[in-house]
Amino acid sequence: MSKNEQHAPVLTLDIGGTKIAAAVVEPGGVVTSRARGETPDSSDEGALLDAAERVARQALSGADANLRDMEAVGVSCAGIINTRSGIVVYSPNVAALRRTPLRSLLSERLGMPVRLANDATLAALGEWEYGLHRSVTDLVYVTVSTGIGGGIIARGRLLEGACGAGGEVGHMTIDVNGPACACGRSGCWEALASGSALAERTVRRLEAGENSIIGELSGGDMSNVDAQMVSLAARQGDRLAKEMIEMTAYYVGVGLGNLINIFNPSVVVVGGGVTKIGEALLGPAAEVARARAYVTAAGDVDIRTALLGDDSPLLGAAALVWGLGDS
Repeated sequence: MSKNEQHAPVLTLDIGGTKIAAAVVEPGGVVTSRARGETPDSSDEGALLDAAERVARQALSGADANLRDMEAVGVSCAGIINTRSGIVVYSPNVAALRRTPLRSLLSERLGMPVRLANDATLAALGEWEYGLHRSVTDLVYVTVSTGIGGGIIARGRLLEGACGAGGEVGHMTIDVNGPACACGRSGCWEALASGSALAERTVRRLEAGENSIIGELSGGDMSNVDAQMVSLAARQGDRLAKEMIEMTAYYVGVGLGNLINIFNPSVVVVGGGVTKIGEALLGPAAEVARARAYVTAAGDVDIRTALLGDDSPLLGAAALVWGLGDS
């Protein structure tokens, strides 16, 4: 019997900037139930906990299961996380998470042991364990969504760093004179290549008077503009939308090139909501990455989209509970 098969199912949560997802995961990485809700647009810690508990219980109900059937709860969360203490130090896109002892708060709410780690770190573990089935030893995972995060598998081990905050690739500086980032600095990869950055760049151009069908698609409300709306406009031939996606692809590629140079992975996996734009984004990004990386690093690396889609962090959270990232 494998190490994985010796365990009970796990309830997993993925808390991001715009959504909260939950799943019940059986040993072997089989998802038996999923649920989803919105992340509250509030700095109220209680509102976030209420939403997380609600989505978690929906997932349990969908699997006809109870918390007592679970081995533990695995939680994937966007932001800088001290995994030793279980504290979310800072999450730029989740207002309620500022030095929040999320592990203990959720454990108290649910009455279960909780394991907690960064969402992109766990997505890397999920992709490695259940997507690639450990067929490589060196992998870089990048999620391009509301923000940008990353996870690293180096020589067959999950790279956690000194306090569990390793892999915060979204906040490496790409342009020292670049735009302000939600983290309080400027020129971060996230501020240039994330879904939020794509939407903000597009809105600035629209407000400057550029002609685009995005204005019509948004109903004239610029707060409705997001990466998927820009993608829809691009597929309809909108010039501005195409230009905005090309610019985002360039910045995605610059960051990927940096990571290839630093970690020399055999595989780079790119996931997150912005990747749903498809080849119009990922094709040019891969070209830029290869052009900017050293030839020896770029020539061998396989740049691909996530195999597990939105399940990557949920499956990684289950693997974390089962101790599969420890070896």
